Amino acid sequence: METMRSSWFFRPGQRSRGVQALWIAFGLIVVLFYFTRRMLVSLRIGGWSKDVDLPVEQWVLAHQDPVWHSVATVLYLWGSTPGMTVTMVILTAIICLWARSWWPLATVAFTALGSVLLTVVLKSVLQVARPTGVPGGPAPPGSFSFPSGHTLNAAALIGIATYLAVVYGLRRYAYLLGGIAVLFVAAMGASRVYLSHHWVSDVLVGLLIGAGWAAVVAILHYFFVPSKRIRQPS
Repeated sequence: METMRSSWFFRPGQRSRGVQALWIAFGLIVVLFYFTRRMLVSLRIGGWSKDVDLPVEQWVLAHQDPVWHSVATVLYLWGSTPGMTVTMVILTAIICLWARSWWPLATVAFTALGSVLLTVVLKSVLQVARPTGVPGGPAPPGSFSFPSGHTLNAAALIGIATYLAVVYGLRRYAYLLGGIAVLFVAAMGASRVYLSHHWVSDVLVGLLIGAGWAAVVAILHYFFVPSKRIRQPS
């Protein structure tokens, strides 16, 4: 047994823990807002759409491969609400059992609530039309396109699950788990573009917002979740 704080990465300084948490979270939110706003401005004047979104979609439609199409379809189903729900229930249950705590469940639930709200609100407010989809492939969902909900939610949920796994006992595997998480989220985003369900801009913004929200929740977890004795692998 070894005494640890709720995180091994951040270190509090002279300011109160609550003030530090709120300032860091506020800074991340400002950065996310600024990036999203700049992306929207570029889309509205046609620069990003003309230079990136449309050329990538044309390339995707001209380079469909049955194997990669099947992989992208599997990721599409995996990243849907039922698929990610099952995935996160399993991961969260394992972390809760290992940590002997309900805090991982509360943290994941809070992350999921925030990521879903961000997805729904941004889609409803911005109302960006989707691409038409790959002929013969799964039809694009009926919701708006910007940002990619699959990518945003995958980045937020897999990101916070990775953080919790490291915090609650798998510190020595931090880089391995982080690498797996990055590959999974990147593949999820790429699959959305490959099936022509999203523009590249949707995926990039979804990735940034999802990762940023996971970072905000991780910071709040560190500063406000009580420290406890965490079992380390022998």
